Amino acid sequence: MSTVPGPQGSPSRTHSPTATTATTATTAERPDVARALMSSPLPLPTTTRLALLVLVAGAGASFATWWWLVLGRDNWPGSQLACLPSADAVPDEVLARFTGCVNDVRLAQSAVVLCGPLALLALAVLCRAAGRRLSLWRWQAAPDHSSALARRLAAVAPEGAGPRPVLWVRGRGVGIRARASGTVRRPRIVADSYVLSLADRSVDAIFRHELAHLRLRDVGRVRLAMAAGWLLLLGVTLPMVVALARDPGLLGAGLLIRMAIVLVVVLLTLCAVLRVREHDADLAAAADPRAPRGATAAHIGSALAPRRTERLVRSLGLATHPAPAVRLAVLADPARSWGLSSLECLTTGLAAGLVFTDLTLLVAALLPDRTQLAYIVGGLLTGWIVAGVVTVAWWRAVAVGHRDASGRRAAPAGAALGLGVLLGSQLAGRAAGDWVRDTGTADGLATALSLTQSPLVQALALGVVLVVGGALFALWSTSLARALGATVDGPRSAPFCAAAVGLSGLLLAVPLGSWFLFARLAAARAAPDIRWAVIDTPWWVAGVLTTVVGALVPAAAARGSRHAGPLDAGRFRPLVLLAAATVLVTAGAGWAAFGSEPNQAPATHISGDSPVSAAQTDAPNSTNPTNSPEPTDSPVSGSGDRTVPLDQLPVLPPKEERTDAMRTDTALVCRALSLGGTAIWADPQRRADMAELLGGLDDTVLRAASAVLQRDPSGPVDSHALVASVLRCDLYFRYGR
Repeated sequence: MSTVPGPQGSPSRTHSPTATTATTATTAERPDVARALMSSPLPLPTTTRLALLVLVAGAGASFATWWWLVLGRDNWPGSQLACLPSADAVPDEVLARFTGCVNDVRLAQSAVVLCGPLALLALAVLCRAAGRRLSLWRWQAAPDHSSALARRLAAVAPEGAGPRPVLWVRGRGVGIRARASGTVRRPRIVADSYVLSLADRSVDAIFRHELAHLRLRDVGRVRLAMAAGWLLLLGVTLPMVVALARDPGLLGAGLLIRMAIVLVVVLLTLCAVLRVREHDADLAAAADPRAPRGATAAHIGSALAPRRTERLVRSLGLATHPAPAVRLAVLADPARSWGLSSLECLTTGLAAGLVFTDLTLLVAALLPDRTQLAYIVGGLLTGWIVAGVVTVAWWRAVAVGHRDASGRRAAPAGAALGLGVLLGSQLAGRAAGDWVRDTGTADGLATALSLTQSPLVQALALGVVLVVGGALFALWSTSLARALGATVDGPRSAPFCAAAVGLSGLLLAVPLGSWFLFARLAAARAAPDIRWAVIDTPWWVAGVLTTVVGALVPAAAARGSRHAGPLDAGRFRPLVLLAAATVLVTAGAGWAAFGSEPNQAPATHISGDSPVSAAQTDAPNSTNPTNSPEPTDSPVSGSGDRTVPLDQLPVLPPKEERTDAMRTDTALVCRALSLGGTAIWADPQRRADMAELLGGLDDTVLRAASAVLQRDPSGPVDSHALVASVLRCDLYFRYGR
């Protein structure tokens, strides 16, 4: 005996195939509701969930391309070292050529990484086209134009709905009954010959279901997603497993575990997509005005009881078709399929966390001097990806009055979304370890992202922020849909939903990008002031506050209109409020992203008893665009004595005690540069001292940076000298010259 959900979510019990048939007989389809849902301009659940699968596969392909074609090739270090000038020239010219050359090499690396998802897409398209031909050959199927089965298909297929599908009959093998195949221009339905032995009512129901797949155009998209999944397994995962088995290195174990988990996520997502498309096809078949009432439900209810193996597969989430009882429940309550569960939100968050880093590193290659801006742009793109799934789903749920759009269920689902982003960020291949430290050929796209090595308090705080933020985003999304009057159909249904997606992406851009940059600095064990510099700027605070105010405008106006009198209720105009919210949210995101000037020098201030310290303003942009180590916190004892960690001990003695060997040691000076943080550039005296050290080295780039810094020791820091010196030291640490 098994328990299955009833039409309204309450449990109902089925004891046997006879009980299932009885339930079918008493279950009435709701063709009017199904027809309204299927004719809605809103994207169907199958469409939004397929996007997730493709994105996860694309993220895996980009990481694999970086692994094979960047880290696995010896030409990239040589290309970067070739950027070093061979002779002295005008300092500004030397710095411009060097930084431009290194950035061009890293941009080329990003272009190579981008070829991975494009190649995956191209191969998936080829596999989809070849799969159609191979399946017909494997099944020994042949076209049938004149049999009784072909006439039944012709009678069911509607006139004037595009090309009429051609029936192909399998010459061997049974078990599929019928399957939609072909393309939009050349549709086919492949059927087993034994379908002729079924009752006419069942044959018509089978054909209507397969015709619904063709009308919804999910056949090709699902084949494309399945091809991408198999290519991710056979063309990416297995070769990497073989390579790691031969030479695991320091990152092998963590990378293999992450690859296995991501593959499981891809498989479960694919199975969920296949189940969802069956619900959409059932509703489309039931919505056919020529179909007898209850025909689809009667056919589904006539299915045999699932065997023990099938029940086990369903319990593991690996079934490609939903259970008959679940399909009947959706037919009885069509709006049931337009909800959004916490598990689906968790999967969406996982996909977003997996995609974010690879996507942002590509953007960062285009904006080499604006790391924080690159992360915000990455947050914008990822926010639109997330909104294209969850915002659309919550909009659908509000439109049909689904309980998943209520506050009690939306908030936990949003929390699951935030938890998924956290898990996805740590399950990404780039979080397998410290690539800069553990790989000898680490390039400019390498970074440290794993929070497992960061302090527990920081990791927990970052996780709590994401979970709470996800819950708030869910409440805001559902409130926005209600404020704008989400409907199933209507002339403004799809445009308002698209506008909500765009507004959601803008709303998520700054907090999501800032969180990932904050997490990156925490994973690299950056100093506290460098971490807080991500959000501790007036422009960032003003931008976030403006964004929040703009996001709350529609919901506040809708709430006010509900309490207003009949004469004032008409003043609530969703289009005007949506435009006002978009302007405010866009302005806030723009202020947070572009407010701080990249050439502005960090400001100094006095902190505690130390003579000079620095407030880090945009530290990732100005002092540490790569992953050079940063000083960690210095605990203070109860008596006031500071316990200085080993990596914060001075690497250079006072000026009067320095020897000539110390002044000409590139490794020692670069170490002092990386450990000094922004205090070197904020304090004029320390800046002059560092410029003097750089000028004494036998390196053209560092001497040019010294000359530029010494022009105006107390003025603004020249960003070219700053970036060039850090890039040069980064190359020295990576490649030893």
